[in-house]
Amino acid sequence: MKKRYLIAMSVGVLLSGTHSAMGASGDVGLGVKAGTLGVGVEVSYGFTDDLVMRGGFNYLNFDFDVKLSEIDYKMEPDFKNLTLLLDWHPFSGAFRLTGGFSLNDNTVGVDGTVSKDAIPAQYSQHAYLTDLVHIKGDVDFNSFAPYVGLGWTSGYGESGWGVSCDFGMLFQGAATVSELDVVTGINYGGYQNEVTDYLDRQEQEIQDELDKYEYYPVASIMLNYVF
Repeated sequence: MKKRYLIAMSVGVLLSGTHSAMGASGDVGLGVKAGTLGVGVEVSYGFTDDLVMRGGFNYLNFDFDVKLSEIDYKMEPDFKNLTLLLDWHPFSGAFRLTGGFSLNDNTVGVDGTVSKDAIPAQYSQHAYLTDLVHIKGDVDFNSFAPYVGLGWTSGYGESGWGVSCDFGMLFQGAATVSELDVVTGINYGGYQNEVTDYLDRQEQEIQDELDKYEYYPVASIMLNYVF
């Protein structure tokens, strides 16, 4: 009797799990998310019991300071991403593997001033001139960026509210500096060649500094509703 009860209970659990998974096919979901790509919105559609397509938009803006060769830089990443992802739930449950791509409009604004610490002591009376000189430019990344990752979705295959998370890597390519220039009220016309050579060296240092964004780690959490 006990054995038959356990068998019946096991069959019931399996049927329940199958019904839950089957509910994923044709489901539409909407969600809001936050993570290393910023804040965003997402819509999903279940093609089959185990495959779900997701499309979304993310936005991120922040700034940080860094010193490179006696230049104090303020760098302001401004990331905009359109994502198209395909989730595969290999066990028809919460765990999923994800692949897809992002269409990026990711830039980093650069604004640098000469550090006053770099001015020799004998010229310290002219240190105020450093406030008149700015090195400005932009840094770009590839507009097409493949993505791979994994994640977890609560209540997969069921309607209603749920929570999901993503962990992965966005491959957006090496940083490329564009339009780096000196903005100043000081006439340096007689030193144009020297300034150009200096800017070329600065471009390389900035690219080396921002190459850490080439493989961009993605982690996010999302609150979603499945209809």
